[in-house]
This record gives sequence, structure tokens and C-alpha cells, in this order.
Amino acid sequence: MSTVGLRALSGACLLVAVVVLVGCTNPDAPGARPKTSSATSPQNAGEAPAPAPASPTSQAPANLQLTPPAALAAFSRLYSNWTYRTLTNDQRTLAAMSVGAARLAEQQAAASSHGDTTIARGHIWNSGQIVSIANDRAETGAWAIVTREQTGGSTQYEGLPASYHVTIARLARVPGGYAVSEWLPQN
Repeated sequence: MSTVGLRALSGACLLVAVVVLVGCTNPDAPGARPKTSSATSPQNAGEAPAPAPASPTSQAPANLQLTPPAALAAFSRLYSNWTYRTLTNDQRTLAAMSVGAARLAEQQAAASSHGDTTIARGHIWNSGQIVSIANDRAETGAWAIVTREQTGGSTQYEGLPASYHVTIARLARVPGGYAVSEWLPQN
């Protein structure tokens, strides 16, 4: 092969190598831009779009109380006193009055009770009075709430005697007062 032919072949190989390498990029390299196309979507086809994150204003607790005992008493009174007609709305109100795990638990309870026909068919109700609210001396930041409650209705709950209930709770200090952050019935 002649020198001219060898140079032409080397130039062609170099040109092909440059074209191939320019088309190859490392998508994980710093500064690499993600590819966007209508074929790739952040959600599965046929799946409803995810709701927008809640605004901080919509997550602010309602009915705040100025002292821990007042916040626990307000929550406990609503938690202990309901009827089959008010239960779902009461649980939504409890969710609005709380933050964190307590809010999530009450939101889930409201969603569950909304479709529970057993409660409505049985005309179930609960009535309770607060016996005491005190700091839990065994656990810093925890509170113990004792209530005396009676549950009734036109089903197996009819005629049940009143009984004592103990709940362990935690509070969160938020702008404007206190809100329940954990509500853990013990019995």
C-alpha cells in the first residue's frame, strides 16, 4: 500500500472514530443533562397523576391551645365523644388539630370509618369524660390521659359498662400553641 493510501485510510479511520465517540456520552457524568422525551414519563401509563404536595398553610394545625393540658383535653374530649353520624367528621377535625403521626393516624381512621357500614347499621356511639391528664414520669415528653368511656349502640355494644382507658400522648410546640403529635391508646 502506498503512503497516500495509508494516509487516506488513517484519516478515514480517525473520522469514523471521532463520529462514534461524539455520539457516546456517559449519562451519569457530572453536568450530563437528562434526556427528555414523550416516551419516558415519571409515572406509569394509565396511572392517575400524583397530587401536588400539601402547602405549609394547609398543614398548619387548627384549634391550637396555649398549654399542653389544654391541647390534650381538647383532643381527648373529641376523641372520646362521637356517634355513628359524627365519627368521620370528628376524625377529620382531630387530624386538623394534630401534626405528624397523630395527623396521619386520624386521616387514615377517617378514610376507614367513612366506608364502614357496620358502625352506621349498629348506631354505635361513644361517650367519655377525662379523669386525669398528667406528665408521664417514666418517659420525658410523654403525657398520660385517663378517660372513663362507655360505648353503646343497637348491636353487641348495647349495655356495655363504662370502663377506664389510658392513652399516652406527645405534643409538638408549633407557632400559636400546642398540637398533638402522637396519640397512643393503651387499651
